[in-house]
Amino acid sequence: MKILALDSAADGCNVCLWQDGHVLSLRQEKMERGQDSRLVPLVQDVMAEADIGYDKLDRIAVTRGPGSFTGLRIGLATARGIGFAARKPVVGIDRFSIYRSLFASRQGALLVVFESRRRELYTCLFPSYGQQQTPALLTPDEIAAQTQTHHDIVVVGDAINTLQGVVDHHVFDWVTDPDVVTCAYLASQVDTKDPAYLPRPLYLRAPDVTIKGCDT
Repeated sequence: MKILALDSAADGCNVCLWQDGHVLSLRQEKMERGQDSRLVPLVQDVMAEADIGYDKLDRIAVTRGPGSFTGLRIGLATARGIGFAARKPVVGIDRFSIYRSLFASRQGALLVVFESRRRELYTCLFPSYGQQQTPALLTPDEIAAQTQTHHDIVVVGDAINTLQGVVDHHVFDWVTDPDVVTCAYLASQVDTKDPAYLPRPLYLRAPDVTIKGCDT
């Protein structure tokens, strides 16, 4: 299965072409702004390097959040546009699931924490047993209080530097594989008709700017 995966939800643009567990081409650029001008060129670079036409893809994958509002919208719009033009299904994968997969071999509870560029951080707890908790926005102090009930917890995500010194009595772990590669892998495992994987944004807070008269 050939999958083109896009990720612009956090602090950069990331694109990979993945086939049956192998990365055929990968591009990554760090940036806080400007994803709208870089994502499509990176897609073109990846496709050209792999020398594969869009018609040969099986599906398009895209991270759907949580993350930057602008980055999410750019990534989702680009993925949908490519999918529409190539007549391929588009799969949305949330970032919490990506990190859960990256640390699947870890024992104990897993707390995934992402930067939000605000005081409250994006969080999701995967207990040792049972279902994941509902994603939430929590302050570092609230996160510290939450970890008190899980002595075996491992903290992961791009906000772990923010939490050091607050919950430093717990184990921190850093990811080594690019999120976009795991996004492609997870997209290969799902049913494209399952509404849970629609390419729609996962927001945990309201936009900073709203249109007057359209705030409902």
